Amino acid sequence: MSNRVLSSLAVVAALTAAPALAADYTFKVAHTNAADEVQDKGLQKMRELLEEKTDGAATLEIYPGGQLGDEAQLIEGVMLGSLDMSMTSNSLLSNYIEDFRVFDMPFLFPSISALGEKVDANWDLMEDSADGSGFQLLGVFSSGIRHLMTSQPVETIDDVKGLKIRTMQNPVHVEAWRAYGANPTPMAYSELYGALQSGVVDGAEAASTGYDGMKFYEVAPDFALVGWLNMTAPVVMQKAAYDALPETIQTALMEAGQEAARWERQYVEDQEQPLIDSFKAEGVTITRPDVEPFRKASLPLYESELTTPGQKKLFEALTAK
Repeated sequence: MSNRVLSSLAVVAALTAAPALAADYTFKVAHTNAADEVQDKGLQKMRELLEEKTDGAATLEIYPGGQLGDEAQLIEGVMLGSLDMSMTSNSLLSNYIEDFRVFDMPFLFPSISALGEKVDANWDLMEDSADGSGFQLLGVFSSGIRHLMTSQPVETIDDVKGLKIRTMQNPVHVEAWRAYGANPTPMAYSELYGALQSGVVDGAEAASTGYDGMKFYEVAPDFALVGWLNMTAPVVMQKAAYDALPETIQTALMEAGQEAARWERQYVEDQEQPLIDSFKAEGVTITRPDVEPFRKASLPLYESELTTPGQKKLFEALTAK
């Protein structure tokens, strides 16, 4: 083979191996769910849409699994500008955007699709709430319907009494599980597997996606379908950082975020029953307690926890017929 041909082949190989040109805008976004869990897939969809809408000028750099910190650290990183975006449970974010506490209320929405319809219909009001706290809302993902995983079967609400149940670091969650008779124990998600394994807690409320993705069934083999919370996971960035972007990038971020959120919510809803069915193969005992006692015990929280004008306004909008 001639030197000229070898030289040409070397050039082709070098060009093939060379990385693509970097996007003009690369946004670092972090979350604490496992890689390829439904929320992570939603961010992957958002990245795909963002790249399409900007012809590659903007992209997302996704950090799953708590690589950049727990949820409180991620939110604070966005506030300080050291992280471009976060996707966290609403239950942590509502400590910063107090109007969003509405989404922490038990038994508020009967399904993920019903929640999605209300979110889309009241987007402007929710965006105003986020703006007022220094955040730009880009999308509202689903973290699924929350059930109860334990080390012993739960057949009725009476079986919850006295159990140490891990909750998120959120006052509504704590008060809800206290109302159900449990001993609520707030702790970071990253600590939960070890706490279940060692018996520090007897169980935790969780979505089927997290139960599967983090393999919690290995240490909490009983899963009670109480459906106490239809939880959201908003994607946010710092409002000032968003406002500093070109209008075309702002528009692309908003469109990509909301379209990805609709896709992700539907994906979560579609995965719910197949995931629950799959747990049986892992030796999980699935129970279906009567949820009416849980629902009744939750009612006083609506008055005690929704106290500000902003919270009441958003609650009325979301529950309007």
